[in-house]
Amino acid sequence: MTLSSSSSNTTSDALAAFYDEAAQLLGDANVSRDHLTGNVKDQAGRDVYGDPFSAQDVNQPAGAVRPATVEEVQAIVKLANKHRVALWTVSRGKNLGYGGSGPVNGGVTVVLDLHRMNKIIEINEEYCYAIVEPGVSFFDLYEEIQRRELKLWPSVPAIGWGSVLGNTTDRGFGYTPNGEHSENQCGMEVVLPNGDLLRTGSGAMEDNKSWALYKGGFGPSFDGLFFQSNYGIVTKLGIQMTPAPEAYATIEIDVPREEDLVPLTATLSDLMRRSIILNSSSLANIFRIALTSRVPEVHARLAQYMKPGSFVPDDVLEEIRVEQKWGFWRSYFALYSSVEMLPGIIKTVQRAFSHIKGVNIVIREFAGEPGHYLSAPKDVGEEEIPHNGIPTIMPLGILNSRGGPGGAHTCFSPVIPPSGRELYDWYLTAKQRITDAKFDFFADFHVYPRYVVGIALVIYRLEEENGIYDLLDHLLHDGAQQGFFEYRTHVRYMDTVASKLKFNNSAHMRFATLLKDTLDPNGILSPGKSGVWNSEVVRATKALKAAAL
Repeated sequence: MTLSSSSSNTTSDALAAFYDEAAQLLGDANVSRDHLTGNVKDQAGRDVYGDPFSAQDVNQPAGAVRPATVEEVQAIVKLANKHRVALWTVSRGKNLGYGGSGPVNGGVTVVLDLHRMNKIIEINEEYCYAIVEPGVSFFDLYEEIQRRELKLWPSVPAIGWGSVLGNTTDRGFGYTPNGEHSENQCGMEVVLPNGDLLRTGSGAMEDNKSWALYKGGFGPSFDGLFFQSNYGIVTKLGIQMTPAPEAYATIEIDVPREEDLVPLTATLSDLMRRSIILNSSSLANIFRIALTSRVPEVHARLAQYMKPGSFVPDDVLEEIRVEQKWGFWRSYFALYSSVEMLPGIIKTVQRAFSHIKGVNIVIREFAGEPGHYLSAPKDVGEEEIPHNGIPTIMPLGILNSRGGPGGAHTCFSPVIPPSGRELYDWYLTAKQRITDAKFDFFADFHVYPRYVVGIALVIYRLEEENGIYDLLDHLLHDGAQQGFFEYRTHVRYMDTVASKLKFNNSAHMRFATLLKDTLDPNGILSPGKSGVWNSEVVRATKALKAAAL
């Protein structure tokens, strides 16, 4: 039994009363009394709330409310406390692969949908930052930068329709030198569980000029409390961006052997620690390289195997690799510099990877001119990997690759040391698990100076959903045995990942529960987010488990 199955005290009468009062506050059009309408539309025009990649109702919400201002959020929080109605906060609800807008505790939780809060409060070109509300998407921010002709390259994730604020507070990432979004966040405004309003860091002082510049503030720092948590509702966030460079180059490095993952990863992370490479490098395996290629005959060969109960065999992938002269692994990253520096940095990169036998380096260079800063859309153009900050939704096309339209995906995303050795050992275990379950291993690894996020993306059809959950159970167990846990996870597995944090009799989760009880005694904000519940829920679940023995 999970904690979520024993956590709700909401009655149907209380829920009805909450909806009625919320409608008086927000208008009927901004209150959904079921999960069927009101969400930000997807590519197919659907506006249903919940997990778009599930045919089950485990994480299906009871309904939704859509405030447009901070004051409305505060009022909704007070209503939720009054009626003891749980709220599940989403910014735009596009956390695909991790549950979308679905809450941990389905059936009784109301989605607090913030997509109508879509103001860009400020963009500062000189200091390279923006302050945004939750409903601002990566497309919105990019398009406003282009409209003003600002010399800024904002970091965007692989799929750009999500929320800048939501992605950042869930520790998401992008591809420019400011791509670690949680590290480049500076300043928050937060509605607390009692409806009070907090500003973090320098924002604690009224009209402070450094709110989006100096994160530390004075005294205790609170920003970290609101990442992947249920201690408050972030309504404004400062995000720092990359200035447009004079010179720029994108680099792809192919290595031919599976075991070359070790020196490839080690060299990348070393160059990042030395500040030669400034942005995160992503790593693809031969399956991903083939699937995302623009070679029709390759797609046709993959399609023979990409269907329920099947996966593309290694020998077929090796034949494709040799025929197309691709690597088994491919690294994607970029270089950002002055005109004078770029040639030297390129030579350094070429020298660093020359020790890997059979390495192939492809460089696309934009040399620029001294004193002229490159325009991403005019001078570079849209890229497969958005190193220049131009958002895209093109990667969604891979969902239709496993037997036609209507596919889904999930991710297992452990954090691993960056030597390459640990990553390779984990990869071999995870690959075996995934292929044993009759799925394909799609590598979406992200290398940072001191860690790797080893995302294993798995494409599936909804009729294979139960098999996916069995697979994730195994991957979570294996990862824990190897000493790794996920940097974020699907809502179904938040309790499971949290249960692995066992140091000192689970001191981390005991402290998280203490904070929850103190800040949110009624348990109204996103119950179960990241495995954090009020103590009464924890106690009730333990009692139910004991009674079942």
